[in-house]
Amino acid sequence: MKIIVFSMLLLLWLTACASRLPQPQELPILPFNDAAWFQLEQYDAAGQFVQSSLLAIEQTADDIRFVQTNALGAPVARQIFNRQGWHHDGFVMPNAESRRLFAALLPALASNGAAVYPQMVRQMEANGECYQHKGENRWCIQREEKGWRIRFPHQTQWRVQPIAETE
Repeated sequence: MKIIVFSMLLLLWLTACASRLPQPQELPILPFNDAAWFQLEQYDAAGQFVQSSLLAIEQTADDIRFVQTNALGAPVARQIFNRQGWHHDGFVMPNAESRRLFAALLPALASNGAAVYPQMVRQMEANGECYQHKGENRWCIQREEKGWRIRFPHQTQWRVQPIAETE
């Protein structure tokens, strides 16, 4: 009985955390055919390197799938975004930090970036294009020579760089 109650409370908590993310109003159009790969580097508030991982993003007619793996190829996060919002994909534990990163990355990648989150306030600042939702700072996206740097209010930063395909 205790396990069932604990499971229900955990599920409610995870749902509440997920609902804090702003929802895109439409499925963004990404600038690549089918799928793209990115290298992710996470930095802490002091600017110290924390981890490196890979991100695969696949767009279909109905959804966008994000799969983040560690350097050994083990899944870190799997999320799907479709017209109904964000959904967990697979047997990997939910990863709220990765979901926030994926949500922040959508307007940077989308050809219709400004339209992805019409309910958010966007401001150009010294550290990039910053997004606010319901009076709270959510993230800032700074364009770099090869990719983006995404900063969150708690000072965690992610460097996102496309991985060029070789043939």
